[in-house]
Amino acid sequence: MPFPTHLFRRVVSSGQFVPELDGLRAVAILPVVLFHATMSLYLKHQASGGTQVSALDGSQGDAVFRSAVGWIASHGFLGVQLFFLISGFVVTLPFARHHLLGARAPRLQAFYVKRLTRIEPPYVIALVLFALGVLAVAPENFRLADFASGLVYLRTALFGNEPWAFFISWSLEIEIQFYLLVPLLASVFAIRNALARRAVLIVAIAVGAAYAAHARLAGSEDVPLGGPLQHGKWLGTEVAFFFAGMLITDLWTTREERTGERSSRYAWDALWLVGFGAVLASYRLLEWPAPTGAALAMVALIGGLVLLALGAFRGHFVRAVLSNPLITAVGGACYTIYLLHFLVISMVGRFIAPHVPSTFEAMVLLAALPFAAVVTVLCLCAFPFIERPFMFSDWPRIVWTALCTASVRPLAALFVKGR
Repeated sequence: MPFPTHLFRRVVSSGQFVPELDGLRAVAILPVVLFHATMSLYLKHQASGGTQVSALDGSQGDAVFRSAVGWIASHGFLGVQLFFLISGFVVTLPFARHHLLGARAPRLQAFYVKRLTRIEPPYVIALVLFALGVLAVAPENFRLADFASGLVYLRTALFGNEPWAFFISWSLEIEIQFYLLVPLLASVFAIRNALARRAVLIVAIAVGAAYAAHARLAGSEDVPLGGPLQHGKWLGTEVAFFFAGMLITDLWTTREERTGERSSRYAWDALWLVGFGAVLASYRLLEWPAPTGAALAMVALIGGLVLLALGAFRGHFVRAVLSNPLITAVGGACYTIYLLHFLVISMVGRFIAPHVPSTFEAMVLLAALPFAAVVTVLCLCAFPFIERPFMFSDWPRIVWTALCTASVRPLAALFVKGR
């Protein structure tokens, strides 16, 4: 019996599958998983030796996290900013096609229904799983208000950065805020002059980046989270990354992302690596004296992310690597992986942490890295059940049929479709 590879392919409603885009999603999610795996194993290992180490306590690991390996692992959270750029690109693409290519205007009701039916079911499933996990492992930490507010994407707005199990929801709350403003923000594509339109986007990126730098400097946290706060509490602190994605949308829609001779594509491979290095260096620059350091950090971070995206679309080797089926499978399941990875890390990591190497670099390379890979595979295995069925636009009708007939047989269509 052949392996059902179709169950691990993203379902694209438009019918246009862009493999390198899913490859870029893999580039975003894998560092996040490694970041959380490293932090979890490190903190739990320290605690297992009788040393209680808080995630916000800089007394233990400043030098450790400033080593080359520590710096890379502890800044994996920057993958989330790449996700924001990708969202800015993907979500505004229909609006750009309407304004710039004369395509049919997106119907807002259909747009929001699609967003709701696509992202809400996996989110609710993950929220319930986290709630059950807390009740099973640490019931004293369960607070109904956390999960109730998280259900409507208001947990950060109501409780700020107070610790809770499903803390990764902060980025999804910001995504929702962006979705609500997309029709307004995407009106920039109505500007017919390309130079003026891109100038508006670049100014918006610059203003958003200035505010993002200010928020990060004002919200500085101690090692081992790596220095300045890696995220904000609302869309304003992250909007520059969405605007950067919209700039990519502009270039993609006008098809400039596919112009150039073969020689220029090899150059984009090199620029992709430059972008990767710039993203890694950005937070070190943020620690330089303000305002110069803050400005340079945002230029490096946003510029680096833009190069990562353009290099993925225009590069020769990079595009080929990111289009590899295994990489696109990971990227296609990135939402499932993001929703579930920390639950798996928390539940399994407690048993692994006491036995990892004591040397930090060895712990990352011999424990955290393999652990992150295993966690990714486990979450990938959940993709056909947690997320893929909800990628089909007619899933509500199929589920309703199953309920009306009191039979699970209609649900089989959600696993057979897309072969």
